[in-house]
Amino acid sequence: MVDIDKSSTHLPAIVRGLHDMRTAGVLTDVTLLVDGQLFPAHRNVLAAASPYFYAMFTGGLHEARQKEVAIHGVDQDIMALLLDFIYTGTVSLTPDSIQALLQAADLFQIGNLQRACEEWLLRFLTTANCVSLYFLAGTHNCGRLTRAAKWMLGGNFTEVSEGEEFLSLGVEQLVELVSDDSLEVRAESDVFEAAMRWLEHTGADGLVADQVLKHVRYYLIDPQYLQEKVSAETCALLSDRSPLCEAAVQVRGWDDDVDGNAAYAESLGLTTDLRFGMKGCNTILFLGGDPHKDFPDRSVCIAYNPHAKTQYRLPLPYSASNACAVVTEDQKLYVGGGNVEDANAIGHCKPCRLFFVYDAVHNVWLEKASMRDIRTNFAMASVGKSVYAMGGKNFLVGYIAAVERYDPDTNVWHAARPLPYAISGHTAVTVGDCIYVLGGYARRVVTTSTIRYQPATDTWTELAPMSIARMKAGVAALDGKIYAVGAWQGQVTMEMYDPEKEKWEPGVVLPYNVVSGVGLVALDGRLYLCGAGEGGMRDVYFFSPTDLPWPFGQWCLN
Repeated sequence: MVDIDKSSTHLPAIVRGLHDMRTAGVLTDVTLLVDGQLFPAHRNVLAAASPYFYAMFTGGLHEARQKEVAIHGVDQDIMALLLDFIYTGTVSLTPDSIQALLQAADLFQIGNLQRACEEWLLRFLTTANCVSLYFLAGTHNCGRLTRAAKWMLGGNFTEVSEGEEFLSLGVEQLVELVSDDSLEVRAESDVFEAAMRWLEHTGADGLVADQVLKHVRYYLIDPQYLQEKVSAETCALLSDRSPLCEAAVQVRGWDDDVDGNAAYAESLGLTTDLRFGMKGCNTILFLGGDPHKDFPDRSVCIAYNPHAKTQYRLPLPYSASNACAVVTEDQKLYVGGGNVEDANAIGHCKPCRLFFVYDAVHNVWLEKASMRDIRTNFAMASVGKSVYAMGGKNFLVGYIAAVERYDPDTNVWHAARPLPYAISGHTAVTVGDCIYVLGGYARRVVTTSTIRYQPATDTWTELAPMSIARMKAGVAALDGKIYAVGAWQGQVTMEMYDPEKEKWEPGVVLPYNVVSGVGLVALDGRLYLCGAGEGGMRDVYFFSPTDLPWPFGQWCLN
């Protein structure tokens, strides 16, 4: 006996045949009536694709015996798209139809289509639409979209609360947001001001104001701000000072006979729990696992707290070598590009254009719009909330000079002015509103170059070169100055660049022989030196610049 498997061609042929029969009205046994338009179909196909139709046609309902069945809750254009998907597995998604199609997919329980709509919306999630998509996703059981929209909403709460979507919320939706622990706000006054904007915009009465404002955590608000602004504005809305606000004023020390402590505050009904954005601690991230192992796990990074001297593993969204990471001004961690494994590629790896952002609230990575160019051995930097990907190598055209900018508000990459020349293995750092690109492999040599990019004018300027050639150097900016460590071959040094003087100066002696690939991080007024040294050392050193003439000082073991 010989088993023959032709399912890969047989099943698609059957699907095409059923679609052709529906289009021609052949052997159809039910007609769906939607807004006056008739859609011939096959009961068994509808039932196989949708539990909704299965229950309708097999559950003893009168629709099971009708030749014409009226369908409500969906318009004719969406039903046409829905039937095309049921019969072909394909659909054209557009901004105008996507939300209605998601609602229809949920109504008729067509899981594949619902997931496709969710994936589409995830790619186009922005601060301008995250509020409506958060509640849309919750209504239609889209777990990933709910988490992603909530992360974007909570992580950009102050900005989002100034938009039209936020001001158009219902009171129940607003209460859900202002009572949420996961808001990434640094000050509770941001939540209070957002609530006040909504109340003023809607002209809400005192009852609604009380319903909203009781979720503001007055205990966490600065005492002076609490006394001077919060008390006055809540009085104007409520015709009397909020009991919670009054209690907070007392507990925070405005009345001398009251002991300002959290336990007493909680006894008065005040919430003392910090919001997510108030709990942050500065950490150093080591991308690609432990570099001292023969086969490092590139699917994780190590998060190290230099103050507590603790570390933990953070899974990465994909496994890659030579990927880049950057933290933006609004404390968003992005990872992109690099070489991913591919058994069919030369060297069993190939560069990619993947790009992800980390959702610290849910401990998950969210995929964002892919870069325009595939890149490895490139540099990434940020100015404000924007991310810039510069140069690198893509194995299609070799070394590249292309530069692109990611706009998180629109989830779109835009082309920027290319580097003066194609380059790979360089590093980048931001000082003020400018990006500085150092070293790397260009024009067939490892360079000493320093070039500056000014986003405001979209221009590049070549500056004073470093004292030695460096590739994959450790680079950091502290107090407006740039520090570079490492080399490509030969002598390994540290030097400092002062943008005001436009020159490099020699640095302090390094604690051990640092080679290319070292990490240099500026954190809390210190420089941290992290990376592989001779003998596989795993130590982290710190250096604190002083007011004494550079290069006075020394590295200390952390």
